[in-house]
Parts: sequence; C-alpha cells; structure tokens
Amino acid sequence: MANVTYKKGSVIYKAGERMKEVGLVVSGSVYQKSQYMQGVLEAGHLLGLAGCSQSAYACDYIAREDTVICSFPYKTPMDFMDIFQKSEYGSVFILAALKQADVLLTDYKRIRDITKEFYKTTVTAYRDYKYLCSKYSVAEVEMQRMEHFSAIDTKNAIPEWQELYYEKFVKFGLNDLKELFTCNELCLGTIEMTGVFMNSLIRRMDELLNYLEKSKSMLLSEKKNDLFQLFFDLENRVSFVSEDKSDVKEWMEKLIAIVGQSGMFPKELAESRVAEYRNFVFAEYSEEGAKQAEAQWNEEEESEQLTCFEQILNFAGYSEEDKAEFDAKLKQFSELSDRNATDGDARSLRKWLTNAFYTCYKACAKNALEQGIPNDIISMYLHFGFMDVGFAGEENAEALLDLVDDLEACRSAEVFTFFDWIRSIYMGENEPSINELDMDYRKFVKEGVRMGDIPADQEKVYLEDTWKKTEYELDNLFHSGGKLTCGHITTFCPILSEEDIIGTPEAMVVTAAKVREAIDSVRSVDFSLFYRELMFSDKDKGINSEYLNKEILPQIILMPNAGNLGMMWQVTAGTRNNTAARFMLPILCSGDLQEIMITNCGRYRWEMCRKIQGARWNDITTPSLTSEYSDYLQYYRKNFELSPEAKEKVHNAIKRSRNSFREVFVKDYENWIKFEAKGSFRLNKVARNIIFTYCPFSAEIRGELRDNPMFQEKFQRYDIQIAKKVKKLNTLYSRYQEKGGEITPDLQENLDFYSL
Repeated sequence: MANVTYKKGSVIYKAGERMKEVGLVVSGSVYQKSQYMQGVLEAGHLLGLAGCSQSAYACDYIAREDTVICSFPYKTPMDFMDIFQKSEYGSVFILAALKQADVLLTDYKRIRDITKEFYKTTVTAYRDYKYLCSKYSVAEVEMQRMEHFSAIDTKNAIPEWQELYYEKFVKFGLNDLKELFTCNELCLGTIEMTGVFMNSLIRRMDELLNYLEKSKSMLLSEKKNDLFQLFFDLENRVSFVSEDKSDVKEWMEKLIAIVGQSGMFPKELAESRVAEYRNFVFAEYSEEGAKQAEAQWNEEEESEQLTCFEQILNFAGYSEEDKAEFDAKLKQFSELSDRNATDGDARSLRKWLTNAFYTCYKACAKNALEQGIPNDIISMYLHFGFMDVGFAGEENAEALLDLVDDLEACRSAEVFTFFDWIRSIYMGENEPSINELDMDYRKFVKEGVRMGDIPADQEKVYLEDTWKKTEYELDNLFHSGGKLTCGHITTFCPILSEEDIIGTPEAMVVTAAKVREAIDSVRSVDFSLFYRELMFSDKDKGINSEYLNKEILPQIILMPNAGNLGMMWQVTAGTRNNTAARFMLPILCSGDLQEIMITNCGRYRWEMCRKIQGARWNDITTPSLTSEYSDYLQYYRKNFELSPEAKEKVHNAIKRSRNSFREVFVKDYENWIKFEAKGSFRLNKVARNIIFTYCPFSAEIRGELRDNPMFQEKFQRYDIQIAKKVKKLNTLYSRYQEKGGEITPDLQENLDFYSL
C-alpha cells in the first residue's frame, strides 16, 4: 500500500493498460472516463475494479482536483486475498465497490431511457414528416440515412434482476457488511462479481452512448441534413400552400424541446439552430408565391444532381475547364484493360491523376480547415481518398458513407485520421513531421532562407504561419505516407478504387480500438517498448539527478487510402526524447494489423536506440542494442558460439535484407514477439541474448517460461538486477519523503516499471 498525490488533471490509470494496482480514493475526486461515458468518483471509491476480470483498466481515471490515492498491488484476483488477510479491508472494499456500482447503475438507467426516447422520437418524426408532405402535397426530401436507422441491439442489455439486486445491495452499511462477510473468500467473490457487473455497465453505457453519438445527427447536425431541417424546410414550403400549418409547428416545438433538454448536442449548435428558426420570416400564403416557390424548388432539385466527383472539385474551386480535364483523365484511366500496367498510358495517367489528386486534396483541406467540412461526400474524400462512385464501386461508396458517421471510432488521444492530424497542426497542437530527408519544419525554413527560396524577412512568418506548416505536411508526409502504406509503390494511385478494397470497408477500417489492441499485444511481451528515460531532479529534497522510466505511446496517423503496410516514420516528434513517435497506417487496411504493428515496433526499437546513441550507435565500446547487434552481424563468421548451420542462416538473413542490419533485427524481433515468447525457439543463442538484454519479456511471460532451460539463467540474472534496482529506489524514495518530497505519478510509474 502506498499513498500517491495526483495533481488536478493528472492521468492516474489509462484505459487498456495492464493492471498493476487498484486505487482507493482517500481524498479529492476522480473522473472515470470510458470511450463515451464520464462519471465522478468521490472519496471512498475504488479505481480500476471494473477492469479486474480482464486484468486491464476499463476506463481512464483522471484527477478532478488534487487527489490522494491509496494504491494496492493487483494482477490477479488472489491479490485481494493478500490484502484481506493482512487487514480488515474486505468490507471496506465491498462498500466502495457497491458505491461505485450504484453510481454507474444510476447513470446507465438515465442513458438507457434517453436512448429509448431518442429512437421513438426519430422514427415517429420521420413517419409524420412523410404524412405531412403528402397532406400538403409538398415534395418530400428523402433522408437516406433513415433506411439504415434501427433501434440499438438489446443482446447486451443489463438483466433486470441484476439491477434490482444491486439496488438493494447498495443500501447495506459498513457494519452490515462486516457482519455479513466474515469470510475472505466471500469478500473476494463479491468484489470480483461487482467488478464484472460494473464492467458490463460501462460496456453497455458505451454502446448506448456510441449509438446516440452516431445517430444524434438524425435530429440535429452541423451539416443540416437532419429532421430539424426537414421540418424547418417543410414549414417554409407549407407557408406557400396553406394558411394553417399548426401540425408542422407542433413538431418543430417538440424537436426544439428534445434538442434543449436531452443534453446530447453542443449548446452553441443547438442555440444557433433554434435561433435561426425563431428569427426566420415565413412567407404568407398566396397563389403567386406558391408558383415562385415551385420554380425555386425545381431549380434546387437540379442542383442536387451533382455527382460526388463534381461536388469535390467544386469545393476545391476548380474551373469548368479543369473539371472537364480531370473527369476525362479519370474516365480514360477507368477504361484501361490493365490499370496496374507499369508502362505506357497506364503509367502516365497514374502520374497525372496522382498529381491532380494531391492538388485537389490540398485545396479541399484548406477550405475545410477554414470553413468546416460541408457534407459527407467531402468527408469521404478527406478521410478515405474517395472521389468517384464508379471508380470505387457503388457498394463501397455506400459503406464509406456509413463509416463517415462513425469516424469517432477512428480517433483517440494517440490515433488520428489524416485530416484530423493536419487540423491539429493547423490549430497549433502538433508540429509537422520530418520529410524524407530527415528535415523538420524549422530546418526546412532555415534551409529555404539559405538557398534563397524563402525571403529572409519572411522567415518568422513561415515559422509561425500554421497554414504553411500544414502545407509542408501535405507536401511531404502525405505524399510519402500514401505510397509507403499502400503496398504497391510502382502502381500507386491515391484515388480510392474498387481494386483497393479487399472484402468490405467495414471490415478493413482501422479503428482506435484495433490499433490499441495491436499495440497492447506487443507491449504485453515487450513491456519496456515505449518507455523512455527522462531526467528528474529535486536537489532541495535530496535527488540531484535520477533517470525515470516513463511510457510515451506513439501517435498513429491513419492515411486516407487502402493498403496493407505500415510505416514507422519518426521515433520522436522533436529533438527531445520525451515526445511521441509517429507511425502511419492505411485507414482501410487489407493486411494483418497485428503483423504490421510488430514490424513497426521492431523498426522503432532500432531507430530509437540509434537516436539515443547518436554517432556511437554502432560503437561496440558503448554497449547498446544497435552496437551489439551490428557487431554480431558484422563478425558472425568468427563467433565461436554459432554453429555452421546458424552462421549459414545469418548469412542468408543478411542477404535477404540486402545487407541492412536493421531489417535483420526486425525479422528477429518479429520471431521474438510471435514465437520465442511462447517457448517456440527461432533465434540463435547470440541473437536471443542480445534481444533479451534490451527487450526483456514481461513478468507474466517470464513466469510462464521460468522453468525453460533456454531462459532459466537469464531470468535469474535479470531478477537479481531488478531486485537491486528496486531496493535502491525504495531507499531513495524513503529519504525523499522524509525530506518533504511527494511521490508523484512519474516517480510511482518509475517504481512500477520494475514489476512489469
């Protein structure tokens, strides 16, 4: 047990991370956040209990204010038994678990009722809209999304008996629980079952909130393709043909009440849309007005017949002449018998279309960043590279249209769609990436000034102008990233085509959850993968300089294309080692995401070591992963630890990798993660020793392989080294606390690192 103080806004535990402890809120309060749900846990609540059944935190836990957490080590349910045997925490933990379950149950019932009411209102409103259009003989506007709209699946609904059980159970006080649970095994079982119940509540609330998030635009959206606008337009049209429109106005008032009371919509959006309706001056009925309105409606219907391709080029600001040329080239390419030919017309057309695509994308991106994305077609282009229904296939186009409404699933703190990425640069939240010459934006500007490409008096403007930074990203990372992630560089064309789709877009789309699962599967073996050593100093309290291990997960950028490869683009976002690496993946992936991630992580391991070691990355007098591996591969023929067969395999591996030591290591790293961690041996003795030294297995895997003779001696030496380090740290932390220092989350994470 240890008390740790977290400052306001600090992340205590992160969703998806392996559980190493549960925390009891001693003072302060904590936000509990899942993908869509957020609640507040006050003093006396347990943090992390909902993830016990999966041994991974189910939510993010963030300090709402300065908060003190008492942490208890937890990896398996039996860890609770150790706690209960040493103290009387059994009933206290049960009470804390019940309190938290009660909070979640209350939130769940509220969200469930909102979801039911939302579905009922949406279906009824659209049915009545059609009826009213027929009643007033007004042409109805089809809302195609309603064809796919359905009630939420009830298979994961919480059984009523569970709700009633915990509603009654939570009324027990601490003394009641002490009398009821005199056996530690009963305490353990009750806490674990309550944790499972809480986890099911969180998952179900996320499903409900995800459903509402995806579907709420049916009622009200920024794009105005919603029921609110349908009835607004209907009332406007009815004004020309009838003096009595009370039934339409009645529905408008219902929608306004729902928008205002549900809490589902941003306040600014709701207020602006309602104000627009309230301030609108509707026409009064007259025969002349009805004729004029009918002519206008006909004109509007004609303008709505624009193809997706035309809408994209219009948004980019293309002239009629340029649109005709682009359209002709695309049709010419579509009619080729072999679009993947590497010579002749196919090659020249691909080159033309590629340049045109990037020019169009930059123009659309600039307009979207300044004005917002106007409709789903532009969103499909910016996020998936879609331009034409005939080119991509009608079924694929419809599937992508549905995916546009679910883009939130492709976003997280570390995962960005490409358009979201350039928007973060445009907003000043991230700096541009390096280019193919390993040059960051600042160096690019300095070099431009030196070469005379940028006027000297414009240097500061270039360094501060966020659009110029965004343009740099579009001209560099975007061009390179599309080619490198597609999987067929020589026949690459960035316009999404039917041939790029393997299976269905729904199955191919890369979500934040899929990315996290792929990364976590590597981290579950190579636990130290994303940890960096950062300097900590507090001289007044006895710590002059201490290196702390801190995990910094990479930023994942989802390129707007379909492909089967990934790319580890840069190991840090800047010169400092405390910034995140950047990986690229296709947003529509036809490859094995797990395999892709392992390969990228292997390259990251190598390049991160090279960056830290600098010019001495291959100097064997300074031991490191890259120096030892380079020495091993350079002098393998003289290595007496390798058999002739092993030497021949090393020779072939170097040859296959075209003499790239990094790629030889990456292949060995893949075998380390996929096979060696399961006791299936693929590496020779020398490679195994080096990789274990710098990429050791997690505690769980070490436990499973502890009796294996291949690893027994290595594990023993490793355990001795770790025990010494932990002893030293505990002594250091004790002295630090005696002198008034607080164990910060970073200090605690550093200590926890040695138990992973």
